[in-house]
Amino acid sequence: MDLPSIDNDVMARTEGGLMARWQEVAQALREAITEGSYPPGSKIPKEDELEQQFACSRTTIRRAVAQLTTEGLVSPVRKGGTTVREQPERQPLTLDTRVYRDELGYYFSQAVQDLRPVQPPTVTQGPCPLDVVPLLGLQSGDPVVIRDRVMGDPETGHVVQLATSYLPADLAAGTVLAEPDTGPGGIYDRMEGELGWGPLDWEGFITARPATVEESRLLSLAPGVPVLCITRVTIATAGRAEGRIVEANVTRRDASRFEVRYPITR
Repeated sequence: MDLPSIDNDVMARTEGGLMARWQEVAQALREAITEGSYPPGSKIPKEDELEQQFACSRTTIRRAVAQLTTEGLVSPVRKGGTTVREQPERQPLTLDTRVYRDELGYYFSQAVQDLRPVQPPTVTQGPCPLDVVPLLGLQSGDPVVIRDRVMGDPETGHVVQLATSYLPADLAAGTVLAEPDTGPGGIYDRMEGELGWGPLDWEGFITARPATVEESRLLSLAPGVPVLCITRVTIATAGRAEGRIVEANVTRRDASRFEVRYPITR
């Protein structure tokens, strides 16, 4: 396909104001992909062809393509050009405001009931991440017990979700909550039972952010794809932890494959 050549004066100004040359090249390519001129699985023109088409430098072309890669629209293939990515059909995650229980303990959405650890869980202790500090009411640098789980299909081993629990070390360190195996019902049964912190209350919210390198590896994310974060905080109502948020649980999924749905009632 011959992309439209863009006059320098036109390129210098858009409805939103000034736009850099690489941004305009990226926009032209983005529109061509969106309109179907380059369908999923096809390749966009080579760098030298784009240089001629847009009468610009290779640096400009590479920056434009890098932007489309970050957006998850294309994937560079080593010595094979740049391919337009398939956009997977999203799977629904129904927004659920109920807590459920089965033979394994509490769970918070029927969409995750069948997920199981596909790698051995890990338990470590370290400083609380900055984005979790306000959730737990801690100070920067305060220690937390960190419980990581890689969840997925127990038959295929396909990873679907990463789940990390952060627990204030002053409450959890040295208790069963810091043990790799917390027994039947997991940490919530221990909190409500042996530790006497229950009945527990929960509150949740949904955000999104760029994926870390490790999240991209475990979830097999394409470059630029963010993670959908579902965060839940656990509040103790009794015992020495009464009134405190005793856990922040952050689950991450491939944001290009899942969407949150919820019913709307008149």
